[in-house]
Amino acid sequence: MELKHPMRRTVPGMVSTVDRAMPWLCGIAITLAALIVRLHGLGKKPYWMDEVTTLRRASLDLGALVRDSLVHHHLPLYFIISALFVPHGLDAGIMRLPSALFGALSCLILFLVGRSLAGWRCGLAAALLLCFSPFQVQYAQEARSYTLVTSFILLALWGLIRVARAPRTDRVGWLLYAAGTALALDTLSVSLFWLAGAQICAVLIARSDPAQRTAFVRRWLLVQAAILATYLPFVVAMSSLTHGDMGSGLDWVPPPTAHTIWTTIQSVYLLRISSLIAFRIFPGPLDLGSVPWFGFGVALLAVLGLASMRRSLSGRIVAVAFAILPIGLALASLRSSLWMPRYLLWSGPIFFLLAGTGVARLPRRAGMVALVAIGLLGLLNLRPYYKAETRPLWNVAAVTLRDALRPDDLIMTDDPGTIAMMNVTLAKTGRTFGLSDWTDDAELAMAAHDAGRRVWVLHGTVGQNDPYRLDTLLDRVNGLGAPASRRAIGLDIVLLLYLPANQDASRELGAG
Repeated sequence: MELKHPMRRTVPGMVSTVDRAMPWLCGIAITLAALIVRLHGLGKKPYWMDEVTTLRRASLDLGALVRDSLVHHHLPLYFIISALFVPHGLDAGIMRLPSALFGALSCLILFLVGRSLAGWRCGLAAALLLCFSPFQVQYAQEARSYTLVTSFILLALWGLIRVARAPRTDRVGWLLYAAGTALALDTLSVSLFWLAGAQICAVLIARSDPAQRTAFVRRWLLVQAAILATYLPFVVAMSSLTHGDMGSGLDWVPPPTAHTIWTTIQSVYLLRISSLIAFRIFPGPLDLGSVPWFGFGVALLAVLGLASMRRSLSGRIVAVAFAILPIGLALASLRSSLWMPRYLLWSGPIFFLLAGTGVARLPRRAGMVALVAIGLLGLLNLRPYYKAETRPLWNVAAVTLRDALRPDDLIMTDDPGTIAMMNVTLAKTGRTFGLSDWTDDAELAMAAHDAGRRVWVLHGTVGQNDPYRLDTLLDRVNGLGAPASRRAIGLDIVLLLYLPANQDASRELGAG
């Protein structure tokens, strides 16, 4: 029989070679892309209070570092890793580097998870979404532990999917699950929700194969015991050092409201740009390059992916892994609020995995179009993040106030953290604000004002759910009279100048 297209004799081999090479090419490309977008502008945005805690703690010796972590209700692993970077300097670009590296690694791991779940298109789509998620990039540019714990939980999920398929023979799967879970628990306690979800998944795995149920349960219990053996000593030490008051570290979390819940959903799952220290979504107009509706398309793909694999064991495991965190945090918040965007960080990649499965279920040509669209729209949607004021501009406030401050001036603030934040910037210049330069006592400020000194009143957001309010501060300093000048520094900082009665305000406005 004559072939109409003789060249097709070589096509099967060519296709086979491309199919074998494609996963490797995709994995390398997505890791490099993720690293580039996380390294871009890594040190540009200013430190905020939690990062200052990292700088201080990572500079301690190992014993003091571990103790300080546990006293403040933190697990020590991330800070131990950060301490390795301290000898290279405390600049933001250096101290945020571990988060950037683990953030890029998360993209590679998610690609591998998606590939094992529904093929390389699933893995690539999920990894692209993780790569260009503004929320994920934001936390990959923060000197905190969140991308580290995300990497470990994705490793554990990959291992659990492998175990579900071959519980007796896949030793690598068991190792990935055990190591990922143990390391996640030793990094951040929010990983306990993953551990709880894994127990639900274990029940699903045990029920799927009655013949191997006893052997699986026995091995499962041994692995859980090994995992807890690495975690419980830290819990005991933390309980001892805090005298049993282990829940007080979360008393700053605000109660969930419709606004905070919807803002969190937009940040974590719908790829919107958000503030690091406030429940604030940036509008992201199209003329700045963002794509506000992009996340809703991703959500539709996630629904398609969930529906397409709801009957498979691997699909149910992924569904449990995704749902356990938002549901768990919501239920826990009925007693003590835990609903914060950063605590939901590791569920974002699993949501993207569902969307990737949706892409894999599309016809081949439509799936390729979807992949291209995700890559292009994801990058376009991310661009405004780098210019958005996602953190208070304490670096600008520090320089502004330092240059305007006269030797006899006094700074009045409602939160000593404002001075600490500015001094991080000023430490590089060798001129920081000392104890004689500022006070948080309104009576001292008014006494200085009555004695003929200029008083600067400073208010700004230092951390998430900051309890200090500008109107409360202004009530406290009402005796100073009317300010000679008022300056807003970005979205979250206000600086006011109060002059003594014997000074001409019109001459001071320029200086203020």
